[in-house]
Amino acid sequence: MSHVVPDLIQKVAKGQDPLHILGDGTQIRHYTYGGDLARGIRICMEHPAALNGDFNLSTPEATTVLELAEVIWRKMRPDTPFRYESDPPFEHDVQLRSPDVHKASEVLGFEATTTLDAMLDEVIPWVVDAVKAGTI
Repeated sequence: MSHVVPDLIQKVAKGQDPLHILGDGTQIRHYTYGGDLARGIRICMEHPAALNGDFNLSTPEATTVLELAEVIWRKMRPDTPFRYESDPPFEHDVQLRSPDVHKASEVLGFEATTTLDAMLDEVIPWVVDAVKAGTI
């Protein structure tokens, strides 16, 4: 899981309003569910065609940081209008991280099947519990 997901969830859980986003929010990422990644790694370990190969095990779904922030906000605070502020980005922030997943699909038959919404439905309560417990 990207650091962006738990960072945004904990900010919303702690009541940050407006939500602070690093950069302008147009950075593009592919947020892959850990269960899908684990399944992909197992396929790589067991599939003969994966021997000495390299594969991008990721969702094909591109999402901007701002889109992610809005989805998280809507899930956690549905009755509060979404507001955000852009903070200075990391010095060497990469604007586009978009893995080509075709090789994993064609050679291994691997596809990340968990949607961003489904992933967030599982991850949000976990992060919120960690915030309440004081572990993050």
